[in-house]
Amino acid sequence: MKWLFLALGCASLVRAQSFEVATIKPIVPGAPHMAMGPRILPGGRLVIEDQTLKGMLVLAFHIAGWQIAGGDGWIAKQEYDVEAKPSGESRSRIKDLRASWVYGIEDEHLRQLLQTLLIDRFQLKFHREMKTGTIYVLEMSGKPIKLQPATHAGSASEGGFTGSIGFAGGRWGLFNTTMPRLAQFAADYELHAPVEDRTNLSGAFDYRQPAPLSDSDATTTDNTDSFLRLIPEIGLKLTRTTGQVEMFVIDRAEKPSAN
Repeated sequence: MKWLFLALGCASLVRAQSFEVATIKPIVPGAPHMAMGPRILPGGRLVIEDQTLKGMLVLAFHIAGWQIAGGDGWIAKQEYDVEAKPSGESRSRIKDLRASWVYGIEDEHLRQLLQTLLIDRFQLKFHREMKTGTIYVLEMSGKPIKLQPATHAGSASEGGFTGSIGFAGGRWGLFNTTMPRLAQFAADYELHAPVEDRTNLSGAFDYRQPAPLSDSDATTTDNTDSFLRLIPEIGLKLTRTTGQVEMFVIDRAEKPSAN
């Protein structure tokens, strides 16, 4: 099964939703640079530093990098600095200033503005395609749940921004994290495949492994194995199966002209 969503066809729908002023500047390879983005400043001004077109597509379309196919090699290599200012009308529609590399841009309207910018400046054309592939299900294992209710869960919600999942000092830690967020993290950063949350656990949770893992786990840059060992440790399991996987296929992308 395949369905198309051509950027050219949707242009009339998003053209009116564009930034008032925006600059996209390529970064010179080897030049000193410090990335701090994405950041959303008061008034909705968006700053993205040291990011590729592929990375910006992840932010704009709320997809994972592994879902992106097609395009030339430069889309994942050439890095850019972006600064964009919304119009007065758009500023009134931007309600959420939270953004991160892990969870992306939370505000839907701001994502739509970034979509329009990328479509215009990179002459972007794409379609979405469904294919049969590997998916995972996150569910209860039947063993005791070791997750603890989050101690700072006031801002947590099933669909909104929650805390963090990270690996430091040889151990994994979850802070103020919902199960949908854990499933999203597993999909985007560890398994590179869709993960469906079927735990039926609501609310946000904390957990920190009681002891560091082995020296090899602590020094490796690939934490997938240790993450897969974390899941049963906290009383959950990941079941592999087959299902529909959505892909974001780039049909055309051109480097933007100087601005």
